[in-house]
Amino acid sequence: MKKKLRVGVIGLGMMGMTHLDIYAQMDEVEVVAISDAIQARLDGSSQAQGNIKGQAKGNVEKFNAKQYLNGIDLIKDKNVDLVDICVGTNLHFNFVKEALSKDKHVLVEKPLARTYLEAQQIVSLAKNSSKNIMSAMCLRYWPAWTWLKTVIDDNRYGRCLSLSCKRQTNHPGGSFYSNEEECGGALLDLHVHDTDFINYCFGTPDAVFSQGYKGPSGGIDHVSTNYIYSSNKINPLVIAEGTWTMQDGYGFNMSYTANFENATTCYLLDQDESLKVFKSGYEPELIKLSEGMGYEYEIQAFVNEIMAHKNTNIDLLNQAAESIAIIEAEKASIESCSLVTIKT
Repeated sequence: MKKKLRVGVIGLGMMGMTHLDIYAQMDEVEVVAISDAIQARLDGSSQAQGNIKGQAKGNVEKFNAKQYLNGIDLIKDKNVDLVDICVGTNLHFNFVKEALSKDKHVLVEKPLARTYLEAQQIVSLAKNSSKNIMSAMCLRYWPAWTWLKTVIDDNRYGRCLSLSCKRQTNHPGGSFYSNEEECGGALLDLHVHDTDFINYCFGTPDAVFSQGYKGPSGGIDHVSTNYIYSSNKINPLVIAEGTWTMQDGYGFNMSYTANFENATTCYLLDQDESLKVFKSGYEPELIKLSEGMGYEYEIQAFVNEIMAHKNTNIDLLNQAAESIAIIEAEKASIESCSLVTIKT
């Protein structure tokens, strides 16, 4: 019988619970430890809610897992093979550093770190480790976005001329998301999804020009960015907007429109027929996507790598770090009201 991968999850908020739901469906995985600084989350009397249908729907009671109030103690547990870090962004670096030092595989929620400097250090540590580490940039695995990445790469509709991405919601509430020093504001916590995907598709832009304003976090909570590709052979027009300044009750939505030489594609999360392709002279084509969200696909891909004794994530990890450098350039652009060159 093949040995199961033993997982410990640190942080039982929305993302930690979402990850636990996924592990519960995986035969090759056993959750052996959980950690949260809030006792009520450990005993199941309090649970965070997701912002997308299907998120964080399970509970901790179904796991016969050892419980820790301190995540460092979980990392020291010799029965844990993979540490899944779902704590606040400002805590990522220290937990990742500790987990790698204890020879653990590491899955760390997005963004990789609070700053580009910390992210660079994580990449350096990963290069010197025999263990696997993944930054959970789920959009790379979300069915509508994996489809888009594929059609950009294979030139199915010709060259991608433009891409416009939007991510909009009301403020999630809570002390963490109200403290820019901890969460980085919507600029880092929310908008990083689209910045990372753009970097993933087209590479690091030459420069950015961003506009935005401060919101409930005290930092940039609404941003719109033009990503400038002047030396890229594709040279697409790329724009992304992210905000959590909408009024309460607005809910969550994410979308994109990509225009190619021979087609236009449009995706909107909250529509039943969510992804369509428009071609002149033809009826709109509805694209049938794989079921589920990006979370299960990213975790399955990472577990598969570990179980197969492969380690091919370093390039993606480096891209996740670069995405934080781009975010910091976007912030500098907003503050200076000028074009900012990307330096990585």
